[in-house]
Amino acid sequence: MIDGEWDVILIGAGQNNFALGTYLGLAGLRTVICESRLENGGRLASEEITIPGYWHNTLAYFQDNREISPIWKELKWDNGHHAEFVTPPVVSSLLLFDGGSVSQHQSLDDTVNSIQCMSPKDAAAWRQTHDKYQDLIRNFLIPYYYQAPVAEGALKQQFESEPAGKDFMRLWRMTPRQAVDELFGNDAVKSLVLSQMAIPRGVAVDYAGGGIEVLKMIAGGEKPELARGGSHSIAQVLQRAYVHAGGQIRAVHHVDKILVEDGRAAGVRLRDGREWKAKLAVVSNSDPYSTFIEMVGEDHLPRTVTERIKDIKTDEFSYFQIHLALKAPVRYALYEANDPAVGQAMNVNMGPAKADELDEMWKEIRAGEFPQHVCLHAICPTAFDPLQAPRAKHAASLFMPVPYQLKGKQPEDWVKLKNGFMDSILKIWRRYATNLTDDNIEMKTAMDPFYMAGRWPNMRRGSVWVARKIATQMGTNRPNEQLSGYRTPVAGLYQVGVATHPADAVIAGSGYNCWRIMKEDLKL
Repeated sequence: MIDGEWDVILIGAGQNNFALGTYLGLAGLRTVICESRLENGGRLASEEITIPGYWHNTLAYFQDNREISPIWKELKWDNGHHAEFVTPPVVSSLLLFDGGSVSQHQSLDDTVNSIQCMSPKDAAAWRQTHDKYQDLIRNFLIPYYYQAPVAEGALKQQFESEPAGKDFMRLWRMTPRQAVDELFGNDAVKSLVLSQMAIPRGVAVDYAGGGIEVLKMIAGGEKPELARGGSHSIAQVLQRAYVHAGGQIRAVHHVDKILVEDGRAAGVRLRDGREWKAKLAVVSNSDPYSTFIEMVGEDHLPRTVTERIKDIKTDEFSYFQIHLALKAPVRYALYEANDPAVGQAMNVNMGPAKADELDEMWKEIRAGEFPQHVCLHAICPTAFDPLQAPRAKHAASLFMPVPYQLKGKQPEDWVKLKNGFMDSILKIWRRYATNLTDDNIEMKTAMDPFYMAGRWPNMRRGSVWVARKIATQMGTNRPNEQLSGYRTPVAGLYQVGVATHPADAVIAGSGYNCWRIMKEDLKL
């Protein structure tokens, strides 16, 4: 009886629903978050998947743009709920097989100096690109992420009113490969940028509209940070703020159906048969297919809506992960001797030395092959935050893009294939990190796309970004034109999550934007 009726029911305990629920609670509404898993936080996951005490961040592992986020300020996430962060001095280092390296630092000057060793011309181009576009990103792009998406014509008019706006929009519309080819000439510099596109940015090198990710990397001033204790500690901050505002959480409460009465979302039915009423609204942080096809049901929707939902394209790739419990931190001895920045990098990329090699990787992924042209994305967060492993021990992880389903195989075949793939990738990793010996590795485990799809059900087919980040599914079309404004075709039902604008990882942008919409709708 206590749980029978709420003002707003939120489906999924991810960052966006925590943000939205906190705003709703501060407005005096009685809210509950229903989470099907025992763990809250969605992709803010830190897990003991090797040995107890070794924490591995299995999806999002860093936070950026925190200091300019309206949500962090308004909800006092940064100083009211015990959040602590560490800032690695180097964002990313690309290791080349010949012993060379090039790095992107938190400092622009240090980044330019690193690129100078590869190409003085490209070093100048990097600085020029940063200086030319940084104000546009800070003053226009980031504020755009914290509002409902606007039509392309209005967006174009807004940006092109600025001196560098036309060039900015032109590069934005390009593919990442086209953008780096225009900006840079050196293969290593191009690879430094393009190796960051799939992981962590979620775009392929040939996605039109993906050029914006290149601009954000160079000129965005994103300042990535590691949360002390692992990414899940961010989820704990969000949860504390939500509960402090009066919100309720019900873990292991799987929503089977969204109840629709007279064309309006009226509540939910749980897996155990209980029905809860929502007086004002229901909000889904699940993927659109689960929300509308499975939970709402096609009987409550026009055929044109269900067809458009089914047409949403998921990611072309998923993640293959390796997690290690180590006695000593990962060391790239030859590279660190030549360039100390490598030892200070938040992530280290290995594999591609030329942009063409990344093109080949994408051909292999699209053919359903485990890539032979690999792009490895490795982290050792305990080098900066000792809380993520037992005293004097270390945890390391490696991510690489792979197809969800291998050619001629079923998705569940990953279960029997993953250990063989893990050993083959470890051999490649060891070419760069020679201290990854059997003696140093206390335990190793692989996480495959099939497991990820089960672990995070909203990541259908292992799709980390839920809806592919292509031009036709961004902005007012994310994930389609019917859902892009957070309102949905069902009255009283709202959609948030990474499948909606702004499609960035850990900024809770859609939760914030949906709050502004609901505030208007509910006259709060």
